[in-house]
Amino acid sequence: MTDTTDAGPLDDLKAKFPNGVWTTRANARLQNALIEGAGLGSLQPAIGWAARMQSTDAPQPFASPRTLLFAGEYPEGWAAGEEVPLADQVLAAQRGEGLLGAAVTRAGVPVEVVETGPSGGAEGPLLDDSQLAECLALGREVADRAIDGGADILLIAGLGAGAATAATAVCSFIAKDDITAFMPQLHAPGGTVDDSSWMARVSALRDHLAFNHGFRRKASTLVARLGGAEIGAMAGTILAAATRSTAMLLDGPAAAAAMMLARDYGLASPKWCYMPNRSPHPVVTKLAKQGGLADDFGLALDLGDGTGLPVGWELLQQALRLSSTLPLPPEAEQPDQEPAEVEAGDEVEST
Repeated sequence: MTDTTDAGPLDDLKAKFPNGVWTTRANARLQNALIEGAGLGSLQPAIGWAARMQSTDAPQPFASPRTLLFAGEYPEGWAAGEEVPLADQVLAAQRGEGLLGAAVTRAGVPVEVVETGPSGGAEGPLLDDSQLAECLALGREVADRAIDGGADILLIAGLGAGAATAATAVCSFIAKDDITAFMPQLHAPGGTVDDSSWMARVSALRDHLAFNHGFRRKASTLVARLGGAEIGAMAGTILAAATRSTAMLLDGPAAAAAMMLARDYGLASPKWCYMPNRSPHPVVTKLAKQGGLADDFGLALDLGDGTGLPVGWELLQQALRLSSTLPLPPEAEQPDQEPAEVEAGDEVEST
């Protein structure tokens, strides 16, 4: 990890690409393992990712994780049909209750819930200039505080259906496709299809997009017009953490959208990220691929944003413990020479 990002505006932060040569070396090391079977299967891409995070061909379990859950209100209709109000989701996460809060608590990972300002622009941008600067600065501050506190990996997700709808808007703009291609079918308790809520979200988003179109792709503009404060703060955190060479686990559409906005600020940002669980949400499917993320574990959990984090975290740690204890021939235990640094755009991406 590198030092604090205090100096300079967000646009001036420069994240380095992790050296993908370590992934190649880690894969070669595992191929030398004295085992009878075919290897680690779907666990291997995560080990290759961890290798370039830690700059070693023999990555170890991470020592100090921290979960960051972001929450912010969005315009009326963007969270239509949501069963649990956002305020209650925040309270449950803070108390270690509910599906997500209890799972993170059982995993023993400290949790911080980051509450942002609302994103309320109905007939114009979601954020004005001061609100945009505030949410980006908040995200940066959150990352620096966690890393300064000793965190060597951040687990990041958003809360609330409003942020997932904003992620749909961001993905639609990036992919140049209609929002309905990225708005998944909604279900009410009991498994029934909730068409009315789906139509309410689409209608609300279409109304918003009617006032927000025809602009050029620029990170700050995308945050202000489509992403809003919650996704903007997450993007600030991802960029700051990448600048400090800190690994991140992401979960859900809001985090995926934030990763791509962070990429617009700093091209290397997604290379410090991994999504151990990819829900079938079309935003996750599209942006994880576009961000060039390593293959996931294939869990396909779809239980709400963030719920894949504790499961993915524990499986990642177990995968790293397993890989570090595989029997190897004596020559494979010799330390390798430090590979040359990889310049931006020239990283070796081998999963």
